Amino acid sequence: MFTLLIDMDGVLTKDKEFTPFDYATTFIKNLKGRGVPFRIVSNNSTRPPELIVHKLKVKGFDITREEFISPVGVLPDYLKRLGVKSLFVMGTPMLSEFLSQQGFEVKNDHEVDAVVVAQDKEVNFYKIKTAVSAVFLNKARIVPVNLSRIVRDSDGLYFPGAGSFARMIAYSTGYEGELPNLGKPSPEFIKLALKDLPQEEVFLVSDDIYTDLMGAKELGIKTIFMTTGKYGEEELKKTDFTPDYIFHDLRELENKIFGWLKG
Repeated sequence: MFTLLIDMDGVLTKDKEFTPFDYATTFIKNLKGRGVPFRIVSNNSTRPPELIVHKLKVKGFDITREEFISPVGVLPDYLKRLGVKSLFVMGTPMLSEFLSQQGFEVKNDHEVDAVVVAQDKEVNFYKIKTAVSAVFLNKARIVPVNLSRIVRDSDGLYFPGAGSFARMIAYSTGYEGELPNLGKPSPEFIKLALKDLPQEEVFLVSDDIYTDLMGAKELGIKTIFMTTGKYGEEELKKTDFTPDYIFHDLRELENKIFGWLKG
C-alpha cells in the first residue's frame, strides 16, 4: 500500500482563507472511503495545528487532528532540545501566544536565546532590527519554522517566505549556525507525518517545486507536482528537476490513485 502526503496550500486550498479548490473536499472524502492512507501536510506557520484543522472542518473537510501535520507542531520540542527558554518571534500573535502557552518566554526585545522566523504579514523595521540585534549582539539562534522561499497570497501576488527572511538575517549578521528546516520535507517533519502509516511507497503531492518536491526526491519520496498553486508547468523548464507525475486538478490525481488500487 502507498501513502499520500498531500500539501494543503495550492493543492487543497486556494488562498489564506482556506477556501477549497473545486472537488477538494470530495477528494479527501473519497480517499477515506477507499481506505487510502494519507496526511494533509502544510508549512503554514501562522497558527497552531488545532486551529487550522478547525478552519478546514468549517470549510467542509472531513479530517481529524491526527490527519494534519504542520511545522508549528514540531517547533516546541525542537526548541526545548536546544535548551531555548526565551524567544523573539517574527510571526503572528497566534504563534507567539501558542509558544508562550508551551512554556517559552516570548519577549519584544533582542535579549533572547532564539529568534523564531515564521510567516508575518505585519513585519516591519522594528521587528527586523530586533531580530538582527538578537543574533548579532546576543548570539541568539535563528530558528525558521520552515525554509519556504516564496508564498502566494490570496490576491495572487507573492511575498518572501520564512526561509527567505531567515537567510536575510543570517547573511546580515554573519551567522554560521545551521538554519533548520522544521517544515516539509525535512526528515523530522516526514518522520512525524508518516508515524503509524505504510512507508513502502510514499508520494508527496505539492505545488512547490523547490522547497517540497526537490527535497522529497532527495529523501527517496516520490513526487507529484500539482499545477494548481504557485508554480505552473513552465517553471520546471528553469530547473533540472522532473517530478514522477504532473496533474492539473484533483480529479486527474484521483483517477490515477484509484487506478493504482485496481492494479
